[in-house]
Amino acid sequence: MGEQIPLTPDDFNIYIEHEVISTAEAEERLNCTRQNIEDLIRRNKLHPVKTILKSKLFLNSEVERRKWK
Repeated sequence: MGEQIPLTPDDFNIYIEHEVISTAEAEERLNCTRQNIEDLIRRNKLHPVKTILKSKLFLNSEVERRKWK
């Protein structure tokens, strides 16, 4: 394992606020529909970090990388 870095709850909340986005935000950033997002997931091109019922959360960095493909 790597070096452990102390992380406060505030640090964690800031990270989540800036780095985790919803399906709706991913749609907006990729300029596509929910169906396109689901297709990207099915084709293993986009990976949700969390799925809750019909909602999915994604890492902002992965969605931003998709914009250039």
